[in-house]
Amino acid sequence: MNSTARGEKVTPPRDDSSDASESRSNAPQLRSTEFWLFHLLPLRLVLPVLVTAAVGAFVARVFTPLWWVPVVVAAVVVIVALAPIRGTSLAQSLARGITFRWQLFRNRSTAVQHSPFNVPLTEGGSYGMRWDGGRLITMLRIDAQPRTVTRLSPSGLLGDDMLPLAEIARCLDQFDIRLAAIDVISTGSRSAGTGAVARAYESILGPLPAVAHRTVWVVLRLDPLANAAAVDRRGGGAEGTLRSAVVATRRVANRLAARGLSAVALSATEMNQAVAQLTLGATPEEFEETTGSLIHNGFHHTTYRMTPEALGSRGIAEVWSTPTVTSTITVRLQRVPDAGPSTAATTDTSIAVTATARFATRDAPCRVRSAGLIPLPGKQRRAMLFSLPLGTGVPALPLDSYLGPPDALDRVPMPIAGCGQLIGADNSGQGVALPLVSRHVRRVEVIGSPLVAKQVILRAIALGASVVVHTNRHDEWRPMVGYVDMPQALTLATWSAGSQQASSYRFATMVVFDGIAPSGHHSDATVMLLRRPGQAADGFEPDVTLIEDPETANLVTVRTEAGETRVYMVATPEELRYVGAHPAVPA
Repeated sequence: MNSTARGEKVTPPRDDSSDASESRSNAPQLRSTEFWLFHLLPLRLVLPVLVTAAVGAFVARVFTPLWWVPVVVAAVVVIVALAPIRGTSLAQSLARGITFRWQLFRNRSTAVQHSPFNVPLTEGGSYGMRWDGGRLITMLRIDAQPRTVTRLSPSGLLGDDMLPLAEIARCLDQFDIRLAAIDVISTGSRSAGTGAVARAYESILGPLPAVAHRTVWVVLRLDPLANAAAVDRRGGGAEGTLRSAVVATRRVANRLAARGLSAVALSATEMNQAVAQLTLGATPEEFEETTGSLIHNGFHHTTYRMTPEALGSRGIAEVWSTPTVTSTITVRLQRVPDAGPSTAATTDTSIAVTATARFATRDAPCRVRSAGLIPLPGKQRRAMLFSLPLGTGVPALPLDSYLGPPDALDRVPMPIAGCGQLIGADNSGQGVALPLVSRHVRRVEVIGSPLVAKQVILRAIALGASVVVHTNRHDEWRPMVGYVDMPQALTLATWSAGSQQASSYRFATMVVFDGIAPSGHHSDATVMLLRRPGQAADGFEPDVTLIEDPETANLVTVRTEAGETRVYMVATPEELRYVGAHPAVPA
């Protein structure tokens, strides 16, 4: 799999995503089949208003012989009802309120949910499945292996580690099997939690779409009745249905494997875990619905509909750059109604694309002002259920779909992995990020002053790391430990018993050795070695090395297996206070 971005020279590297960006710009565009005027004046609002105006005019004509009075009454009703005030008309407000209360009335009874179940395979293992009404759901998780730097820009997403949505859309038609829909769900977080360290890190990120942790699933929905012939060929009945779902899921996984991506089928337990991750541990019944969001345990989940403008590079970057606890994008791919299957002699059939963006925030709903994100007041519960791999039995969410050939999806950048923590900026001003605490990065070496290591550690804590520091200069680290004031996040081990205490810090995801040789076995943690220039590091083979420039302040060289990148470390006064540096230090 290609790296997200590579800096193979010390000078500012060439943008490796230029070819991919050019390809996206040349791709066809998604289009709406609805007349543009109906976006401004939807018929579902105009028709009731016209009826009301006609009734008002009739009543006025009964009470007065003047011909112009009914005309004025009808005009006033239309103007008052349809004229937007702060972007919302009176008719829209009334319609939203009526719809919301009607949905609350309909949803008083608990929706039926089908539990997932495992289907054992003849060669071993199992596939998790669940029923969604008359459709059978399977899920794939995209396992990414980020090992190199990622470059970030507020104007878009850079790099070529993207999910091939066009290829996935073509999987709707698979020889003798036709899938009813394919959902691509991408969820991620910029930081871990809402604590003081996380807030300090968020202030550094600013408008960068720096999603540190990201998970991507592909959800397949099979309608057995629409694939009766394929089901019969595989044994018929329940057995044929399950086999058809397994075959369809394997074909999608194989298509992705041909693109260098690892797709793993989820078990029933993992399907439940995926839903819990998307809802922050709540079940759909536990949410309290308001017109603008869903609320549970102090978290507000706010969903917006995404237009083609929001599905472009800049629009998706705006979604990921929004400060939230988690953000989730769901893209549903379906065959255009009444479109037949594609054949070798015909071009690809058109695809109907429906997408939502959901933001989970603490204490207050997320208000996003973007031209491509359309609020869904009064529809928040159905909007969340739309984005979940569940079978809930609730009424479908009426969302506008946008049509186009599969190649139009090349314009939709869908990253497959998180970028890790922000290191700094390169000479061109682009942000540079890199995973430093993950199962793919086990050894990190910092050559330079403790200040560089402290900044790296503080940002790792902001992303959820638990750090233990072994050092022979405690006075250097005690102020930082005191400022962080979270023993579960940052702990200072005693030098005299460093190796013996390794077993006492099994919770740690990062173990730091400052000026002393690493000791103990840390199979589940990232080991960071901090040493001065010229100091020997016998036997330590790092996956990532950060080398501080001795002459230029805040300049470090990031060395990975892909090459080297020169980065200027950026910081805010608040972060410098945490690491014990004077705010006057250039940042």
